[in-house]
Amino acid sequence: MTQTQAVVALIEDYFNLAYEPKSRDFNKVFHPNCLVQWVHEGELHILSSPEYAALINGRPSPQSTGAPRDEAILAMENISDSLSTATVRVRIGNKLFNDHFVMHKVEGSWLIATKASAVMRTFD
Repeated sequence: MTQTQAVVALIEDYFNLAYEPKSRDFNKVFHPNCLVQWVHEGELHILSSPEYAALINGRPSPQSTGAPRDEAILAMENISDSLSTATVRVRIGNKLFNDHFVMHKVEGSWLIATKASAVMRTFD
């Protein structure tokens, strides 16, 4: 599998995890030291990987509520043989996000090390 194929597979696992958290092993998508960041009302918010796992596992999944899926890879770049970045679009419930990932190959596995998010649209 090429680096691009491996990174795309990781992003697809993220999309599936976002839609139904029980469908994937969180720790095979996110590095244990991952930071998840977003700005809300001008303030930067940061969650650790365990805090983010608790958040997504503690809410009804988009699949369970019948929410539509909307996801795409908008841009991707392989920086080195162990570092890639990507910008993706993903709908989670009534919010459409653009997420930017920094992904590292750690001990042979690609993992998201940083996730920075922005809400692009909220649906009624």
